[in-house]
Formats: sequence, C-alpha cells, structure tokens
Amino acid sequence: MYAYTPLQWLLVFYIYSFCGWVFESIVVSVQQRRFVNRGFLKGPLLPIYGFGATIILHVSLPLLGHPAAVYAAGLVTATAFEYAVGVLMEALFKVKYWDYSEHRFQFQGRICLDSSIAWGFLSLLLAYVLHRPAANFITGLPPQAAAAAGLTVSIWFVCDTVISSKAAFEFAGVLKELEKLRAEADELRLQLQLGVYEAQDLLKDLRAQIRQTQEDLHERAVTAQDELHGRLEAAKAELRARTNAEEDAHALIRRRLAAAEAAIAEHLRHRERHYRALLRANPSARSSRFSEVLRLWRDREKP
Repeated sequence: MYAYTPLQWLLVFYIYSFCGWVFESIVVSVQQRRFVNRGFLKGPLLPIYGFGATIILHVSLPLLGHPAAVYAAGLVTATAFEYAVGVLMEALFKVKYWDYSEHRFQFQGRICLDSSIAWGFLSLLLAYVLHRPAANFITGLPPQAAAAAGLTVSIWFVCDTVISSKAAFEFAGVLKELEKLRAEADELRLQLQLGVYEAQDLLKDLRAQIRQTQEDLHERAVTAQDELHGRLEAAKAELRARTNAEEDAHALIRRRLAAAEAAIAEHLRHRERHYRALLRANPSARSSRFSEVLRLWRDREKP
C-alpha cells in the first residue's frame, strides 16, 4: 500500500526519531522532575525509535488487514531490534543506555515483557493511527523540499552521531581507566587493611614486650632497692657501731684524761711547795720533754 522512495524512508526515519525523542524526554522528565534530553545524541533525535518505526512499518504495513498479525509482528520485530541494539551499544561503548533489570520477566536487562507488550501496541498505534498523517506529510512534500530537508538533517545527524560516538568511546575509555583505578584502590585498601592488622599485631606485641620489660624492670628495681636498702642498713649499722665504738673510745679517753688531770692536780698539790720553790729559784727553766708540765705549773703560779 505504501511505496516510498529511499529519500522518503529516510524522512520517515527522522520523523519517528524526533517523535521518539519527544516521547522519551517527556516521560523521563516527568519521572525525574526536571528536563531530561533523552538519547544518545545531543540533538532531539532518538535513532532507535526511527529504526524501530521503520522496521515495524516494513513488517506491519503489508499486514494492515490483520491487526493480530500486526501486533505480533511488531512485538517480535521491535523486541529483537531492541535486544540487538542493546548488545551492540554495550559492546561498543561499555555502557547500558537502558536497563530493565528491575522489571519482572526481563532478559539480561536489555528486553522485558512489559516493553515487548508495549512494542506490540505501539505497532498497532503506529500502523493504524500515527503513520497516516506522517505519510501524508512526507508524500505531500515537493521533491526539492524533501531532498533539501533530507540532506540538511542528514548532515546534522551524521555530525551529531560522530561527535556523540567519539564522546561515548572516550567515556568508555574513562570508565575502563576508572575501573582500573578502582581495582587498584581496592587492592591498596586491602593492603592498607592488612597493614593495619599487621600494625595492630605489632603494636600488640610491642605492648606485651613493654609490659614484660616493665615487669622485669620493676622486679630488678625491687631487687636493687632491697639490695641497696640492705647495704644501706648494713652501712648504717656499721656506722652506728663505729660511732658507738668511737664514742666509747672518746669517753674512755675523756675519763683517762680526767683521771690524769686529777692525778696531776693531786700531785701538784702534794708537791706544790717543793715545785714552787724550785721554779721560783729557776724562773728560766725549760724542758723539751716536760714542757707541758712546766706550762701547767707556771699557769698555777700566776696570780
């Protein structure tokens, strides 16, 4: 029923790429509560919707008289296409640009039952409702206008794809480097943790050694203190003994001296008259051996 030229099919691709971008941006912006420019490209195009719509139209337009067949064909075709694109983009850019892992009845996060069912209904909507005005617009364009529009959008689309792909490849490289750094960081954290454990064990051993050393030093100090105390007490006892002995000796000397002085005094008293007359007769008398006795005697003679 729809016989399009390659240029018209190209315009179909761009139209549905733009419509897909509008649909996805609205849905995700509402979910995120902020504007989200959906898609792989910087511009307002989602190529997966353009390719998907083009493929669905190719398989569904010949089946327009059979809605169930259109639904089934669109479901299978769009699901297979979504899975293939997901695998290809992840292989190229190392990133999943959509992920159904949290959905029930999903496969590898790339496709899920909910999405496949929606693709089937979207195929019906596309074939019986949406495509008719789009087809009228495309087929109503003058050939020159269609060519100019197709060329302009294609140049812009190619440039956007090259720039976005380059950025995506660079991002994949950054992710690779970050993963390498993360692995190195995990290894360093592990080594650091092991080092902490080793340091803790070492510190524990050092503390045990310090405690043992302190105990040894304490025992040695106690032993040394006891030894010094014993030596000090012995020295004190010896000093007291010597002091007592010296005191006894001094007392004895003092007693002997006192006795001697008493004896001298008594002797002088008994011989006073005899010695006094002699000294008085010999006032210059000296004696090297008994000089002290002479001194004492003369002192007694002084008035």
